[in-house]
Amino acid sequence: MTEEQMIARLKTELNEHRFNHTLGVAAEARRWAPLYGADPDKAYVAGLLHDCAKNFSLDRVREYCERYSVKLDPYCMKEKALIHAFIGPAVAKADYGVDDEEILSAIYYHTTAKADMTPLEKVIYIADMTEPGRKMEQSAELRRMLEQGDADGALIHGIGSSICFVIKKGSLIHPDSVYALNFLIENRRKSN
Repeated sequence: MTEEQMIARLKTELNEHRFNHTLGVAAEARRWAPLYGADPDKAYVAGLLHDCAKNFSLDRVREYCERYSVKLDPYCMKEKALIHAFIGPAVAKADYGVDDEEILSAIYYHTTAKADMTPLEKVIYIADMTEPGRKMEQSAELRRMLEQGDADGALIHGIGSSICFVIKKGSLIHPDSVYALNFLIENRRKSN
């Protein structure tokens, strides 16, 4: 499927806000890919598809889980905001013809992050937080850090901000987010 075909399908699958967000993430992913050493074309596709399952009903989620043997972990079952990322790779593969494991993994980890992320996983995580529609103060700070070339510093700040946001909401924190933050902090300490 071409990028244009993906965009056309996403326009029918997502609400207007989510569709505009998706286009912003794809553009940001292409923009920041070189900073992280990721392929800009793969970053664009992963950005386009990162939320491809975001507007799915729970019935449709169940259908995809059953049809494609997607196992949702216990945190996902308790925090519904995570579900779209966990089934996103199955949707990207089945509905958009994407079989690149690097892209599928970037979709999977775009909400939680993980320890030892690939360059593409880092790009999609950060692009989701910095797309132009994000008007939060931390998004502006992340953009500033990225413009100054502090790629991992931006990730540390972004994941930390995300964890704080989840805590303030009274939601569960996925362990992958904690592992990701600790991994990045430890690597930063080793390099200083």
